[in-house]
Amino acid sequence: MRLLELEIRNVRGIRSLALEPNGENLVVWGPNGAGKSAVVDAIDFLLTGRISRLRGEGTGDISLRKHGPHVDHKPEETMVRGLLRLPGLADPVEVKRSIEDPDELACDAPAREHLEPILALAKQGQHVLTRRDILRYVAADTSTRAKQIQELMNLSEVEKLRRAFVSVRNRLGEEIGLAKVAFAEALGAVSATAQLERFDEEAVLATVNKSRAVLDGTPISALCSQDLKAGLTARKIISSAGAAEMAVMSRYIENLRKALGSEHQARMAGVDKKLRALLKKIASEPELLRSLKRLNLTKLGLGLIDETGRCPLCDNAWPPGELSRYLQRRVAEAGSASDCTKEIRQVSGAIAERVGAVTESLRKVAEAARDLQPKNDFLRLQSWLFALEELSRALDEPLDKYEDPRFSPEGVKRMLAPSDTEKSIGSVERSLKAKYPEATPQQVAWDVLTRLEENVKAMEGASAALVKADLSHRRGVVLLESFLKARDKVLGTVYETIKDSFVGLYRRLHGVDEGAFSARIEPEEAGLNFEVDFFGRGLHPPRALHSEGHQDSMGLCLYLALAEHLTKGIIDIVILDDVVMSIDADHRRQVCQLLAKEFPHRQFLITTHDRTWARQLRNEGVAGSNGVVEFYKWDLDTGPYVSQQVGLWDRIHADLDEMMWRAPRRNCVMAWRSFLGLPARHFKRK
Repeated sequence: MRLLELEIRNVRGIRSLALEPNGENLVVWGPNGAGKSAVVDAIDFLLTGRISRLRGEGTGDISLRKHGPHVDHKPEETMVRGLLRLPGLADPVEVKRSIEDPDELACDAPAREHLEPILALAKQGQHVLTRRDILRYVAADTSTRAKQIQELMNLSEVEKLRRAFVSVRNRLGEEIGLAKVAFAEALGAVSATAQLERFDEEAVLATVNKSRAVLDGTPISALCSQDLKAGLTARKIISSAGAAEMAVMSRYIENLRKALGSEHQARMAGVDKKLRALLKKIASEPELLRSLKRLNLTKLGLGLIDETGRCPLCDNAWPPGELSRYLQRRVAEAGSASDCTKEIRQVSGAIAERVGAVTESLRKVAEAARDLQPKNDFLRLQSWLFALEELSRALDEPLDKYEDPRFSPEGVKRMLAPSDTEKSIGSVERSLKAKYPEATPQQVAWDVLTRLEENVKAMEGASAALVKADLSHRRGVVLLESFLKARDKVLGTVYETIKDSFVGLYRRLHGVDEGAFSARIEPEEAGLNFEVDFFGRGLHPPRALHSEGHQDSMGLCLYLALAEHLTKGIIDIVILDDVVMSIDADHRRQVCQLLAKEFPHRQFLITTHDRTWARQLRNEGVAGSNGVVEFYKWDLDTGPYVSQQVGLWDRIHADLDEMMWRAPRRNCVMAWRSFLGLPARHFKRK
């Protein structure tokens, strides 16, 4: 595509302007605020229906409809018209767009098919390069650079997929944690009904077969909910629902009495002592203790890192991949004490399981005591329940919580066996027996099997949910890893091609100083790693060692390499909006030669405030004598004042002739001085 004519009305700072590049390169130069960027905005709007300068970070209060038109005009009074030469069409195509309806591009119907691929590429923004874009490509952090280049390459959907896979993996990680908690609670319920301190399948099966024997049933060999009552018939032994409930409640009460007994308390004290010895051993190595205390948080943080690379806890920015690697190192350091931590988990888990079984029995008894009198018994049992739940939470994270003064040896002893609790249990038992009739042995056996049937069924469901959650989580991890490998393989090939082109262009600009220049461009998690050679001293980020001028030329070369790879002859116009601000005059000349020799098939529209750069562009053949336009002034009512540049000396002679006719010689000299911006002493000898 080539731009032949451009007409702008009431857009940004332009009231009315017509330019005729005729498909050739065009240079627009003039002082800051003369309206040059408004031409860029108009072309951007014509091709995309939007103005990039009015979008993105920091533009929340800015809108196309309000700030796209000239400040004194309405959206319906705006218009940008272009005459384009399109591939495959013999005749030029006229296109128009207005801010009144920015999504509607007016053109002849037969031309739309040819325009569609051009407009699709233009919406990616690869026809405009500004100073701000250079900073995004070169000086930005890896995640910002990746986002900008992915948008340019129409790879935003790839990043959306990556974020989705990360989200799925993290969500499945949370689900497996919940499934583990649910499974542990289900085990505690089975243990409580079977009157066990901790879950043991053989012991539970023995309880089942004992009850089956009372009901004249044969033993079963496997713990399966649907087999617990297999071959048994409910007889008329259940006198009432209350008696049935009392039969099971008696077992829960018996569990609590065992938990309060001296034998159980002695065992718990021994295990607690062992846990404290292990924690003391870890505490003797402060650095290791800190690593271990942060281990769970570190693992959680690893799962919560998203595409921004920011810390999920403090929201501080990290280069993508760096935080993940750092946290993995911390996990590895903590892993050096894996044997000790494994033993801590085993011991604390054993205590927690026994506490869980007691908690389940206590919860049932407390519920039964809720409506009984006196209320003090219920309140005392409820207080014990809260203490055991608090102890259970501490045992889940003993490194962080068990050193709390509340969990001293005496504190834990009080939590496990509060004073006067035995009296409350006896009172509740007497009240329940008075309220409900006594159950027969057959009734007790049937009710135990009924409750175990419920408990085991819940345990089977929790086990199946845990297996499913674990499988889903592992699949989520594999899916993300496979996607990243495939993405990096495909994008790596693309980036390698772009890198070779970028290096070649940069060497042409700086070959004298950096003839052996090399670079690395490769995807890295949510970012894009971009490092460049510094005089054979290794690869470094562009901002680390290179000057601002070199960074600008890198951004220009990277953009041209990307555009060359992406457009594939579909869209030939490239707009460079004041992109050489930090590049010195000698290297600007090299840029001119690069544009003229390496990109003869491109139509460049270049804006600059620098007179020397504009002259270099013409002298080096980037723009012809009619391809340089000066915006030498601007005001609100008329917009830019435009002068079409012809040969410099032709203009000088024409102006001299005009001034000679209209003014005395001294005034002519003064006019000369004013025109060229030189002091009068340059003309004293003339």
